[in-house]
Amino acid sequence: MRSDLATSPRAEGAPEPVRVLIVDDDDVLVRALQRVLVLQGFAVDAALDGRSALRQLEKSEYDVMLLDLRMSGMDGMEVYSLCRAGLPPATIIHSAHIDVQTAVKATRAGVHDVMQKPVPEDVLAARIRELASQRRDAGPRAQAIPSAISAEQALLPLVGSSSQNAELCEQIRRVAHFRDVSVMIQGPTGTGKELVAQGIHALTCPNEPFVSINCAAVPEQLFESELFGHEAGSFTSAKAPRVGLLEESGCGTLFLDEVGEMPLGLQAKLLRVLEIRQFRRVGGTRTRVLGARVVSATNRPLNSTLSGSMRPDLFFRLSGYAIRTPALCERISDIPELAAHFLAQFGRKHSVGSLRLSPEALSGLSEHTWPGNVRELRAVIENASIVARDGVIRREDVELALRARTSDSPSEVVPAHSQDPASRQAVPRSRTTVRSTSLPNLQREVILRAFEESQQNLSRTALDLGIPRSTLRARLKRYGAR
Repeated sequence: MRSDLATSPRAEGAPEPVRVLIVDDDDVLVRALQRVLVLQGFAVDAALDGRSALRQLEKSEYDVMLLDLRMSGMDGMEVYSLCRAGLPPATIIHSAHIDVQTAVKATRAGVHDVMQKPVPEDVLAARIRELASQRRDAGPRAQAIPSAISAEQALLPLVGSSSQNAELCEQIRRVAHFRDVSVMIQGPTGTGKELVAQGIHALTCPNEPFVSINCAAVPEQLFESELFGHEAGSFTSAKAPRVGLLEESGCGTLFLDEVGEMPLGLQAKLLRVLEIRQFRRVGGTRTRVLGARVVSATNRPLNSTLSGSMRPDLFFRLSGYAIRTPALCERISDIPELAAHFLAQFGRKHSVGSLRLSPEALSGLSEHTWPGNVRELRAVIENASIVARDGVIRREDVELALRARTSDSPSEVVPAHSQDPASRQAVPRSRTTVRSTSLPNLQREVILRAFEESQQNLSRTALDLGIPRSTLRARLKRYGAR
């Protein structure tokens, strides 16, 4: 079935009209929809069953396909799966029979949108134009379906041959097979939690978006708009609509780093989204489907997260599967491989010839406690590479880099929150060594010591520790130092 594609000849130089294929077995509805879309300026064809639709797709190229789900002979998802072998148009499931499970399944299969009949004419037309524009801008290369990535490629960034690292990689392989399971990654700062999230993503949906947000870095008043998006006019400064991270992540992975720092009010809204797999933009009325897997991370021990600022019900929803990233002091045997990896990175980035560590330098690295974990090791390697002579990093180069980062001085450090402001400069000090029975306590002492040594300068302390300023601010607040 074809419509009259235009009521008047196209002016020379005018853009090609958006071509739409309607696939639906309701003849009356198809004719009505054709008239509406032609009046909107679209070139419209129609097919009353799945096999006719496939024949039409072989003969002509379309920008957008409106596809009904329930049809006699061949249902909508079967039509979509068969036409994906070529270069299918952007596809909207347009059906009266939609539930959450069907919508999520369709979105993850690659369908661009799911809309329940009846859809207002202006809303449907606007969405068709938006998808057509995206498809034309992306070109045919974006429509191709790339091949899957191997486990070895996906886990390549997780360097190390220790049993702890091997177990971590095995956990990633296991959970990657369960697309609907949310994952909580717990581990000290600097242990590679985002690399773990990226590994899960690479094994689950490598051709889909990986969207990351640091929950400690977003101002509370902007967080809801950042996550959900907003419509134009929904608040004073909303001049234009904005796509939020839930929508941007599509059928890929949404990574919530430092999830314990998310505002409590927003935690309740996120919990609702995770339960029903649907959401709306701020100020919007249209319901959208969450197709992404949610992976979150926290540096707090899992058994104490509930006593912090995180809702217990959200915690349980996010931690469908829990992964712990080991501290570097638990995998000392990986230090030579990690050091070689960072040396190679540094050399490539700065076009430096071959660099190597002397045996004495490696020994010095293995003797350090590494409170900043792998991130600290990378910084020390980079610092030592800069001062190395003749391409060889010696023990004294490593020790110099370590001293520069720990800010040790011949003084006793009194935590900032326990000092009287008037007496801070008068406290007698002597060199001490930090001793701690647990890694969280050790991290606390290192952060407070660095903060005091920098005379409570946030930027300088964050630079010394190699952590984001927002993360440092959140830690100091938790420790009662600000």
